[in-house]
Amino acid sequence: MNRARSIREGIVDIDGQPLRNFGSCSYLALEHHPALVGAARDAAAEWGTQFSISRAYLEHPLYEQLEDALGHMTCGQVLVAPTTTLAHFAALPVLIGDDDAVVIDQFAHASLHAAVQLLGGAHLETLRHGRLERLEERLAELGPKHARVWHVLDGLYSMRGDLPDFAELKALLHRHPTLHLYIDDAHATSWCGARGRGAALDALGGEERVVVALSLNKAFAAAGGALVLPRAELKWSIRRCGGPMLFSGPIQPPLLSAALASARLHLRPELDALQNEEMTRIDAALEALADAQIPLVSRARTPIFMVPFPSTELVFAAVRQLRQAGYYVCPSVFPAVPVNRAGIRFTITRHNDAHTIQRFVAHLRDAITQCAGPVQREPRGMLEHSTAG
Repeated sequence: MNRARSIREGIVDIDGQPLRNFGSCSYLALEHHPALVGAARDAAAEWGTQFSISRAYLEHPLYEQLEDALGHMTCGQVLVAPTTTLAHFAALPVLIGDDDAVVIDQFAHASLHAAVQLLGGAHLETLRHGRLERLEERLAELGPKHARVWHVLDGLYSMRGDLPDFAELKALLHRHPTLHLYIDDAHATSWCGARGRGAALDALGGEERVVVALSLNKAFAAAGGALVLPRAELKWSIRRCGGPMLFSGPIQPPLLSAALASARLHLRPELDALQNEEMTRIDAALEALADAQIPLVSRARTPIFMVPFPSTELVFAAVRQLRQAGYYVCPSVFPAVPVNRAGIRFTITRHNDAHTIQRFVAHLRDAITQCAGPVQREPRGMLEHSTAG
């Protein structure tokens, strides 16, 4: 296991070696923003390092302010949870009844797959990744037999970096009144969408049968998760009956205050400039990768990239070579991904300027060539598994 000695401004120090960090999920690079750091410092001075009591008994006053700010940010009913994972564990058993059916995307986040195992008598099946035509077939069969059919998926897939077909999902909602969507949009929070509300809410905001989970970590740069619900009664049902909302510890005051500061930043014009900077860097990466003819699982305009490899051994060989060249990336191998879908996952944040991105891509091409053979415009073997499903 790697141990970072320090992380600041795009550099991670591992075992005394400073590496350019291409593995961070802090896409907007807000972790050192003065407003967030100052809010955390002030809250620690006022409230201490923790407020150690369940929200079921006594709620810190910052929660109400945070949920109000997030409501303005998302235009929905917002419930803050200790983490996005615990939000799933709280919400899904409350939202989904024994008479419902659940169709979960095979590449939905591991936390979603774990959460749906908590459901009681609901019918559960897995959908091959992104196959919405197959989902519609299942809706035709399951709809008459079940009160509701829930499709559970990601708004931005954390390993592949691809997005669902939101336009088709919206069309399916309108064609099938039994369809409900539960979307984990943790990796799209902040860096995209109006006021940073993410990809799913930008596409499906206002739909009555859609629930979206956001992250207050990652690009939001604080702590916790948030559920965005279409109706207040759903919010209060989960608040009162969702297990983790009763027995889990709260977000502690310094990071609760940092989350509030981040939410307020998301409501200011400053966010547009930050998002534009990040998109400029994403575009620079896409252009450099295309010029280098580097194969990708997805070329979606997101900050997450996956280069597929034919074996785990070759992934680690390439990762070691990149580390020697001064770059940190994430090896993605089983069990994080299926056995036959090993690859190098890297991310682009505002810490990565255009020059650094271009140099990184050049070293990435060298690592691929030396470890997996020459890069080809229409690669085979190495990329056979790169299409969805």
